[in-house]
Amino acid sequence: MEKLTKQQIVLVTLLVSFVTSIATGIVTVALMDQAPAGVTQTINRVVERTIEKVVTPPENNSAAVVTRETIVVKEDDKIIESVEKNKNSVVRIYTNTADAGDVAQRAFIGLGTLVSKEGLIVTGDIFADPNGKFLVTIDNNKFYNVKVLSKKADKQFYFLSIVQDEKNPVIFTPVTFSDSSDLKLGQTVIAWGGQIQNSVSTGIVSSLINTTGQMVATSTTLATIGIIAIKTNITLSDSLPGGPLLNLSGEMVGLRISSDLSSQYNFLPSNLVKQEVIAVSAL
Repeated sequence: MEKLTKQQIVLVTLLVSFVTSIATGIVTVALMDQAPAGVTQTINRVVERTIEKVVTPPENNSAAVVTRETIVVKEDDKIIESVEKNKNSVVRIYTNTADAGDVAQRAFIGLGTLVSKEGLIVTGDIFADPNGKFLVTIDNNKFYNVKVLSKKADKQFYFLSIVQDEKNPVIFTPVTFSDSSDLKLGQTVIAWGGQIQNSVSTGIVSSLINTTGQMVATSTTLATIGIIAIKTNITLSDSLPGGPLLNLSGEMVGLRISSDLSSQYNFLPSNLVKQEVIAVSAL
């Protein structure tokens, strides 16, 4: 080393650094292959997003400058944001058989999803007798009487309307509908559950069912095929009828409609629900 010139020392240093980098990469890949699934899943959930900003300089004669900023977004953070956005859009539905409002007489029967600021709710096929008396509550905070609207014979869901105090009407927080024809196989989704308190489960869209009852292999022609059901890998016991199926943007992509755990396709696409919401709101 003492006989090497400065230029040769620099070249040797670069060579050693290069070899070390390759060795480090090989060791890292080997360790990742042997790492537990939980570790690799956490690492893989880190997503990079690039944002372009156009900066206009103060001098009008100068050209605009485009700057790029890379932001690291974790999928866990998107899930938390989606749930937080919709926590006031999901209601619990109870029977109300006690004239005096005895809490002991209330029986939980399912969830509902608010679809209008005025208190219109959509839920699944959960009623043994839709002519009974029912209450809803948002996050167990306050109870409201509801009126069950007539159900179409060919539909698998009901609409409920919260009975408002005309002098002091409440403005509710409805869900935002997503275009379910944009769903992609493998897309992360969030299902809502919880009889007593909020509970969510995450999974992916495992298949999409078209009007002929066949699975759609790709999502490139969903708009023309017409999706009538969504299948996920979420255990149905972890979600409840009437609860929304959300995407990572906090938008509703589907609705859990049936309490039958034997059915594989219990999630109805949001486009079909939205059509009925528009029809009911127009009445």
